[in-house]
Amino acid sequence: MNAEAKPKILFVYYTFSRQTGRVVDAMADELTERGCAVTRAALEFTDERFGERFSTPNLPMRSLTSLRIGTILVSQRLKRTGDIRIPAGAEDGDYDLVVIGSPTWWLTTNMPVRSYLKSTAAKRVMDGKPFAAFSVSRRYWKGNMKDVRKLGEANGGTWLAETHFLAAGGQVKSMLSWLGWIKHGEAQERVLGMKMPPPNLQPEFPDQAKLFIDRVAERVLTGDAPRVAG
Repeated sequence: MNAEAKPKILFVYYTFSRQTGRVVDAMADELTERGCAVTRAALEFTDERFGERFSTPNLPMRSLTSLRIGTILVSQRLKRTGDIRIPAGAEDGDYDLVVIGSPTWWLTTNMPVRSYLKSTAAKRVMDGKPFAAFSVSRRYWKGNMKDVRKLGEANGGTWLAETHFLAAGGQVKSMLSWLGWIKHGEAQERVLGMKMPPPNLQPEFPDQAKLFIDRVAERVLTGDAPRVAG
């Protein structure tokens, strides 16, 4: 890395309900303040089987969202890939660090991010480069990060770190809270008669995001990049 040039950091991510995008924004803003040149590459899910259903929703979503989400269950559990549109910044480039933002879908990496990590573009971008990752989920994140690491290393990347962002409440209540938010466009105090936790990211997520990316960036930018604990 040229010490006189701005360090170049790439974020590749998929965001359906905008939560992963919020984490990327917090991390990217922190890196920009450190003098880095940051590229944000949001993947677009264009697969004709699922893409229209999983485009970023306009809230409130006046539809039966559980059916919309469930249509991808079989393909997701079988870890299949689908068609995506990759932004130019994630097609090629010489980056000092690549960060993958991957929401967890049914215990593992979501189809759009998996599709990118199995693409020739990811191979070009990640080969010989350090990379880190984060997940946004209700509870289960380990399978997601395990697959991201495996696929990134298969592309020639050097694994550094992971972290995860969890919604408040247990698995069931956090899902009901999220579905209520999607349907009505705002947090619901009760769903099915049960008191709901707040949906989506917890209030302290920006601090967690900034702390994580500062630790990762420090190792990369100083040339000392062993694995960082999440």
